[in-house]
Amino acid sequence: MNFLAIRLVGAALLFVLAWVAPGSAGALTSQEERVLFSLADLGPVDLSTKKVMVEVYVSPAPELADCRRMLPLAWQQVRAFYARLGVLLEEAPARSEPGPLAPARRLRVELLPDKEWLNRSYKAFNVAFPFQLRFLQVCRDKCAFAHLNQSTVHISFPRFKKAQLGGRAGEAGVNHGWLANLLAHELGHLFGLYHAYEFVNDPVALGLTDNGAPNFMGQNIEYEASLGFGEFQKRLVHSYLSGGKVFRQYQQVNFDTLRYLEQVKAANGFREPLSRVAKVAGGVKKKGKAKTFDGSDDDDDDDD
Repeated sequence: MNFLAIRLVGAALLFVLAWVAPGSAGALTSQEERVLFSLADLGPVDLSTKKVMVEVYVSPAPELADCRRMLPLAWQQVRAFYARLGVLLEEAPARSEPGPLAPARRLRVELLPDKEWLNRSYKAFNVAFPFQLRFLQVCRDKCAFAHLNQSTVHISFPRFKKAQLGGRAGEAGVNHGWLANLLAHELGHLFGLYHAYEFVNDPVALGLTDNGAPNFMGQNIEYEASLGFGEFQKRLVHSYLSGGKVFRQYQQVNFDTLRYLEQVKAANGFREPLSRVAKVAGGVKKKGKAKTFDGSDDDDDDDD
């Protein structure tokens, strides 16, 4: 989503885990940072078709039998979605251990049992043992994290399935379309995108998509037959995949999404939704339906 994971999850991790951000790729002056992270002018963007290799690993654990059954249809839908964006996803053979991964070139999606998902999330976020119980609270309503710096998405399929069925006994099967939407959303984070609701005054509009469907980087992706994207998001993706300005922005922060968001926010004067800022400041916890991806706990308070 993470896509990953982003602002509230990250903010909580920063607080709970005492995260120390890695050094930047090179020191810039304040003026140079503002110019680099400005999204007002992305410069020339190569919109030609891009190819990206993706490893899709599904754990052989018995509880992922439904995942193995539904994944072929879901992946077909994901590939069709990204083809509209001008990105061709090529599936690489996936082993239990990843091959050589690289930002914007070779990515990996892992669908895992819950315990394995938690263990890999602890490792990805560098969560020391004393803080793991607190981390469980941070991700209690999540089933996926996108780690741009590792070119990897981790998904707990049991959590996804539980959220999808909503604890209702007797309902048969699972919805491959929802899994496809989740995969498309999380891969979006590995293509350099942040959530469509991250800021209230940026060029990413939730309602203006290529096909009128919900934005694939938004929060309302459950059970939707199709998703859409905005033209600005397409330019961001192609700038990232072609090594353009967006890729250089991420290089500057060592592909740390939280640092990227802070830089973009400061350089462009973007504002976060007021309700989110207030809740973070007040430590308010939202109670409601579970989120099946890496979205904020309070994203749908004013929308549902």
